[in-house]
Amino acid sequence: MTPPIDRELLRLLPKAELHCHLDGSLRPATMLELRQALDQLGEQKSRVQVLFITVDPERDTPAHLAKYVPEFDPGFIGLSGSPEEIFEHPANPFVMSFLGNVNVFQGSVQGGRARLGNLEIAYPDYPHDESREATAFIRSHELEILRSPNGRPSLEAKITHVNPARPVVKVRVYSEAFGVVLTVDVSWEQYAELRLAIGDTVYVAPRQVRVFVQEYAI
Repeated sequence: MTPPIDRELLRLLPKAELHCHLDGSLRPATMLELRQALDQLGEQKSRVQVLFITVDPERDTPAHLAKYVPEFDPGFIGLSGSPEEIFEHPANPFVMSFLGNVNVFQGSVQGGRARLGNLEIAYPDYPHDESREATAFIRSHELEILRSPNGRPSLEAKITHVNPARPVVKVRVYSEAFGVVLTVDVSWEQYAELRLAIGDTVYVAPRQVRVFVQEYAI
């Protein structure tokens, strides 16, 4: 079992200012403090990710961030883009998991298809014959609960918890195929129409899936 990160050491991490520009006002001293604080974490440093998100993408372009941020530490990640772009088109799995409530699936891609347990979806970004490991992310509002699969790619699951708050009902379902609990956002109208209750067997279908193919490490 992985030991927890020392919270006393984490308190050493300074709070960085998000609204800053690369043209001299990015506070290099703060970035140096972050690097020094991370060094004090020792072996646990690899379990902490420093992420810089610019709020001025017109000035702080990806090229600027790619050149500037790693100078302080190769592990630092800089993100440039509007909030909508970063949220809808995350650059990597870490950013995807960092922004929003997500459900994570482990699987593989091959021949234009992504296979996530017994869920198979089209993935034309990887048309190759060689199978590669992949991680898929689906946000809670991008899953839909069905009473029957209706021919759509879906996972059979059992409802374990319902929080019937308005305007969005939070539903947790257990997928035996993955052995994980998934979180699904359901509108109040759909909740009332489906008459969802704990213990019901339902089918969970993705509206959108973001797949990241694992890179080879040498």
